[in-house]
Order: sequence, then C-alpha cells, then structure tokens
Amino acid sequence: MIVIKIYSGLNINELIFLGEGTQGKVYKIDSKKCIKIFKSKKICTAELYTLVMGQRDEHFPILYEYGNRYIIREYIDGIELDKYLSSNPLTPDISNKLIELYEAMEKVGYSRLDSALFHIFLTPSEAIRLIDTARAMVKESTYPKLILSGLNDLGYRDEFLNHVKVFNPKLYNDWITHHK
Repeated sequence: MIVIKIYSGLNINELIFLGEGTQGKVYKIDSKKCIKIFKSKKICTAELYTLVMGQRDEHFPILYEYGNRYIIREYIDGIELDKYLSSNPLTPDISNKLIELYEAMEKVGYSRLDSALFHIFLTPSEAIRLIDTARAMVKESTYPKLILSGLNDLGYRDEFLNHVKVFNPKLYNDWITHHK
C-alpha cells in the first residue's frame, strides 16, 4: 500500500527531500519555497513562533504558510557554514556577517543567541542566513557556545574572536567576560 501525504495541497511524494532532523523532515517545493513537516504540533508551534519573530530581519527565512504540523517557508539556497569553512578560509567579511547574525537574533528577541554552524547558510550572494530557528527560545544564552565550538573544530575560533575584537570590541569583551 502506498501512502500519499498531502500538506497544503502538496503531495510530499512529489517533492524533493532535503533532509531530516530531530524535529521533522524538509522538502523543496520550488526555487523559492520549502516545507518542513514536524513530528509534533508542539514543535511546529514553537518553530512557527520563532519564525514569526524573525520576519522583520533578512537573516531569517520568510514565512509563507503554516498548518497543524507543517510550515512553508523560504527555501534558502546556499551551503552550510561548517561545510564551506572546511574547504575555504574564514574571512573578516564572513566573521562580520556572523556578528551581524548574532545581533539580528538579539534584535528580533530570541533568547538563545546561538546556533550550530550547519544551520547557518552562506548564500551564493555571500549573505549569511539562519535556516533553523526552532531552538531560539528554548533557553537563554547570550554566549554563542555552539558557533564558537563549531569554529574551534574547524580551527577558526581564535581568528573569529580576533575579528570580533576589531569589529565589535564591546561584544568581544562581553563574550570573554561571560566565558571566564
């Protein structure tokens, strides 16, 4: 027996599967949109809340539609930052864009100002976008532990912190003070 799952009139079996995470599965609808199907309504509601918060900033995906267990949002074309940095250098420009992403998370009101590098995409136009906001309100954290840990794994933590020290000395001091 073949099961056909329909969300918002879309037959999931006809879409391009992009990936699966702890919250659910993501499928590409077209060059502009994707759909995330959640394992539970509670998780969907939590991510919907954070996506709505992010609508006033270009670092976060545009929200198009939602339902009980799905969200249709902007498809972000690009490469995960950890994959990009595994074969390309960390530049001052990328560091500055990471600082801007951190500031954008704060500006929209997220309580967790952090993300795993594989949720941060570098687009073909070299913009930095956060593709997964699900955990942005789960806990409070102003220290970007996951970002710094991911950069450390790639050998770029100290270089990034040096860039932060140049571009935003106050933020650098806040992070260093917090980490002691």
